[in-house]
Amino acid sequence: MPNVADRIRAAPKAPARGRLRVPAFVAALAPKSKRGFAGAALVALMIGIVVNAVALQHGRRVDLGPDPAALASVKPVAPAPTPVVAPTPPQPSPSPAAARVEKTEDPIASLLRAPSVDKRKLTLSAQHALAKLGYDVKATGAVDADTKSALSEFLKKHKLPVTAEITPKLVKTLNAADE
Repeated sequence: MPNVADRIRAAPKAPARGRLRVPAFVAALAPKSKRGFAGAALVALMIGIVVNAVALQHGRRVDLGPDPAALASVKPVAPAPTPVVAPTPPQPSPSPAAARVEKTEDPIASLLRAPSVDKRKLTLSAQHALAKLGYDVKATGAVDADTKSALSEFLKKHKLPVTAEITPKLVKTLNAADE
């Protein structure tokens, strides 16, 4: 004898009275599990928040400050009397070792505070000064081979350390030699 559950499954289902028939595309979109239902609810919530923020909120919110009626009920507080403080004796000056410790600075901070030097202007100034001194240098603003050789000749001639960098001190030395 067939099982009752098998007979129920095998019997053709008649549409229930009072129920609406759901179109196929809506049935395809319906979530099939609890997890799918939770995901759909989360997406609907997020869409609702975005619509509320973008479409339903008009104008900017203005901060009106405290309520004037609430401020009127607050009584002003009298200022506290200032205590009389006895003068303190002068402090002895710190030892020179302590002063040296306090004077140490951050090297990066000192670099940032130093005036910026435009390398191109320095190079142009050095090239002009070298040209006035009779060296075969063209003022281009770029350190080329002629500028390097003229600088090294000048520094050797004046018994100065030969460096590859053009500094403000070097430009002053070049201008002083020109005079």
